Amino acid sequence: MTEHPATKTNAQIALLLPLSGRLADAGEAIRDGFLAAYYAGKSPQQTTIKLYDAAGDAAPIYRKAIEEGATFVVGPLGKENIASVRALADGKVPVLVLNHLNDADAVPKRFYQFALAPEDEARQIAERALEAGQTTGAVLVPSGDWGQRVRQAFTATFTAGGGRLTSAETFPTDTTDFSDILTPLLGFEESQKRFRAVSSLVGGNLVFTPRRRDDLDFVFFAGQPVHARLVRPQMKFHYAGDLPMYSTSDVYDPRASSNQDLEGVSFVDIPWLLSEDETISSLREKVTQLWPGDARRAGRLFALGYDAYSIVERLRDGDTLEGMRGLTGNLSLTAAKRIRRTLMWATFGPDGTPRPGSR
Repeated sequence: MTEHPATKTNAQIALLLPLSGRLADAGEAIRDGFLAAYYAGKSPQQTTIKLYDAAGDAAPIYRKAIEEGATFVVGPLGKENIASVRALADGKVPVLVLNHLNDADAVPKRFYQFALAPEDEARQIAERALEAGQTTGAVLVPSGDWGQRVRQAFTATFTAGGGRLTSAETFPTDTTDFSDILTPLLGFEESQKRFRAVSSLVGGNLVFTPRRRDDLDFVFFAGQPVHARLVRPQMKFHYAGDLPMYSTSDVYDPRASSNQDLEGVSFVDIPWLLSEDETISSLREKVTQLWPGDARRAGRLFALGYDAYSIVERLRDGDTLEGMRGLTGNLSLTAAKRIRRTLMWATFGPDGTPRPGSR
């Protein structure tokens, strides 16, 4: 446990993070963001921050933090640790965990959940497509639990708003050729069936150009840049280069060289990485100077830690978070005490640089 000194102690925040082991990098990035917000605050001398290494079982660490006088607990990070803290929390000391429990899990009073959840992004993309009148879409996500959660979040929001999905395909993470996946996704199978039917009737050699289904408004893609760099050119090869492609923040690597071949792909991401706001830009520059070349500390987890401290300060004042503009998005508090994020939109230009605000 490490204590951040303060001359006056009106509040004591216990920060439970993995500071050793396999998640140490993530824990340190969140810690750095949290402390950056603490020192940037109006009255940091009125608050003491105590750091606890929660790399192992968080239950005894949580008990220790309460025994040592914590008036607010932030963390832990892993879902299993969050579940163990939930079992102990009685609502007397508020808790802000840095991940989400399962939707069906009951939570105690004053138990808040904050995460960089891709489900938030999927829902926002679905809402934006519906607002634009794009009511027919297709979904392409990686196989596995992450892809399933993103697909379910997108599908639930999209269909609830009157949208219709023509297909939803998954791909193994080692996929390099998406042809067999894009064929059903874009509806080429029907075009091929018609060609075979006509050929059997007419006979001879016919010139055939496959056509994707004409009622498809967009493709929602979730995955890493390495996959998107394969999917986008192959969509063009399959005569679907004009079809809008929307993605979660996972598609974006802040290094422009990693975003080649993604021209025209629109995605959502956090203001910390996209905003041109003077305050955010200034803070981003300071962080880059403090940790030059360390993208981990300047990335999304740093922003998560920064916002976590700001959220605690507002919750301590009885704030509902309404209208809160954070580094991870515009924040709001749901009835289930989850922090929901609304992110920024951007579209990749021809050189791989994102253009904020465009879609």
